[in-house]
Amino acid sequence: MSPLVKVRLFEHLPPRALSRLEQGGTALEPHHDTELFRQGDPADAVYAIVSGEGAVHLGSIDRNTKRLMVEVFTAGEVFGEIGVLDPGPRTADAKVEGRVRLLRIGTTTFMAVLNETPELGVALACLLAKRLRRTYALLQDAAFEQLHVRLARQLLYLAKRQGRRTPEGIVLAGRLTQPDLADLLGATPRSIITILSDWRKRDVVHYDATRARLTICDEPHLQGLIQSAS
Repeated sequence: MSPLVKVRLFEHLPPRALSRLEQGGTALEPHHDTELFRQGDPADAVYAIVSGEGAVHLGSIDRNTKRLMVEVFTAGEVFGEIGVLDPGPRTADAKVEGRVRLLRIGTTTFMAVLNETPELGVALACLLAKRLRRTYALLQDAAFEQLHVRLARQLLYLAKRQGRRTPEGIVLAGRLTQPDLADLLGATPRSIITILSDWRKRDVVHYDATRARLTICDEPHLQGLIQSAS
């Protein structure tokens, strides 16, 4: 069975299409902190995260070293599709966090399969629509919501996509440092630390700073913050 069946974008493709993607791809097992590409680089491939407990962080950094993290991708997801569909430079940096196994699918292979496989076109359109909705929601939050509401919404989003339920609560996948959370919201680490400290005192979340692992202990509390702001 092709490992690509575990990647949501490809899970409903016919075996022949999966085989072409896999045979035309290159398996990678990059080390932690590996930079896969940088904003402005030529876009020549789509990346699929086949397996691993780590993640790939997409974002950018300005000349004053202020960071913005656009998304955190984990096993079963793809990234890098924008530059392949719309030939142009990379729109963000991609950096590996922890251990992941990737399949790098070159533009020629990906576009050939896309042109011959309607199922991939439909799945890709749905994926892009979801990402566009999320981008709009983040812009709206940045304009209108207070930081603690935005953080609550971001944590619940990550929990829904990547969370693992345990007796203690929902453990978010991968490492998420407090500066990472700040980068996701375009905020300062100090402001995130202040909010998390307050939530920890009230057992809303637990944060293991050594492992950079966050657990949501009181999901209804975070949902209540969001609903009260609506």
